Amino acid sequence: MSTPTAVPALIPLSLLEAIRNLDTPVEDGLDELAEEIVVRRLGLSPTVAAQIQRYRATAEREGVVELDEVVSVLRLVSRRPDASLVLADAGRRAARYAVRSRGRSARTFARISPAALARRVSLRAAARLARQLFGGELKAPAHGTEVRMADPLSILAVPDGAACAFYGSAYGELLRCLTAFEGAMLHERCRARGDDACVWRSVAAESYE
Repeated sequence: MSTPTAVPALIPLSLLEAIRNLDTPVEDGLDELAEEIVVRRLGLSPTVAAQIQRYRATAEREGVVELDEVVSVLRLVSRRPDASLVLADAGRRAARYAVRSRGRSARTFARISPAALARRVSLRAAARLARQLFGGELKAPAHGTEVRMADPLSILAVPDGAACAFYGSAYGELLRCLTAFEGAMLHERCRARGDDACVWRSVAAESYE
């Protein structure tokens, strides 16, 4: 699957919302420092607020953002010392946006279906959202759910593979929301390590120590 020229707006929206979330100071009683903190923290800047508003309006229309712009946002995140936290938060946010906007009917049908049918419906919905919104090919062989990406945006933006954490978090949350999966998505293969594709595999919570 080739890299698209535009990306669903929910992806940069989720990245900037995650930055804002992590840059928001906790309620610690230090009100006199609030103004200085706001000025110094990117996530609380007027520029980020304006971009979030623009991306949200576009996402509500199921619109897209130019590829180069999203690459710039990912690179901005990757330069932060807390990049791994931002990417994990953003991935979860993006998956929840995807399910709320395009996965409601599948969730409703799954709730009223027998368990075996509900799982098939839920996995099909997860595969559809993974493909349409994130560009991943999700399959569920006997040994666990897998997602494959031949040319992920994360590698285009950050060639060392650090930004792939966004997709691992997104796919894990997508499965949690749609299939009640509890566990993690292990990044078994990565283009940054010379593999032919990035591949994530699900591992149930009871499987790790």
